[in-house]
Amino acid sequence: MSGHGGWVGDGPNADHSREPGGYMISSDYDAVAAAIAGRLPSGRRVAVIGSTQFWGSDSEEVCTAVGTRLAEIDEAVLLTGGVPGVGETVGRSFSERRQTLGRIARIFHVLPEGSDPWDYGVTLAAGADMEERREILGRLPAVFVAIEGGPGTAHEAAVALSRGAVVIAVGRTGGHSESAYSSLGCPRAELLEDWKKLNDKAAAIDEIATAVSRMVLRLTSPSGGEP
Repeated sequence: MSGHGGWVGDGPNADHSREPGGYMISSDYDAVAAAIAGRLPSGRRVAVIGSTQFWGSDSEEVCTAVGTRLAEIDEAVLLTGGVPGVGETVGRSFSERRQTLGRIARIFHVLPEGSDPWDYGVTLAAGADMEERREILGRLPAVFVAIEGGPGTAHEAAVALSRGAVVIAVGRTGGHSESAYSSLGCPRAELLEDWKKLNDKAAAIDEIATAVSRMVLRLTSPSGGEP
C-alpha cells in the first residue's frame, strides 16, 4: 500500500472529540466529512464501495471496466475506501486510464487515521477505525457505485442513503449489491434502461460499465454538488 501516493492528514489542530467511551457522534462525522469535502477538487464526485475480495467470476473484470469508463468523464473525482478488492481494482483502472488520456487522476482514498498511504492517488485521514471511516465516507459524495459487498458495504450504503445520496448497485455481481438493487429501484425514470443493465447477467461487461458511467454523469454535477 505504501509508496509514492500522497497523504493528507487532518492537521495538528483538527478536532476529533469523542463522546464518553471514545466514539464519535453524528455531528463529529458531519464535521470531519465537511472538512474532507472542502479539500476535494470540484467535479463529478463518486465513491466506489464493495467487497475486499472478489466472489463473482467476472466481478474483477466489471471493476476494471467501470474504472476505465468513469475515468473518461472529464470532471470525474473518484473516492475509494482505501481497501483491496473492488476499491483498489476500480481505482487503479481509473488512474491508469486517466494517465493514458493525459488527465489528472483526481482519486482519493479515505482511510482511518494512521493508515499507510496508497502508492497512487491521495490518501485522506477519516476517523479512528474502519467503522468511523465508513460513516465519514458515506457522507461525502452524492453518488456511490456498489459492486458485490458485505456488511461494511451495507453500512456505507445505509449512511449514504440516509442523507439522500444515490447508490448505483451493480446487482449482477451479488452480495449486498444484489439485495440493494432489488430494494432500491431505479433512481430516475430516464435511467431505467441503464439501471436494468446493472442486473443483467447476459449483458457484456462493457455495457454494464457504460451504463454505470452514464448514470454517474446524469446524477452528478461538475461543481461537485447536486446536478
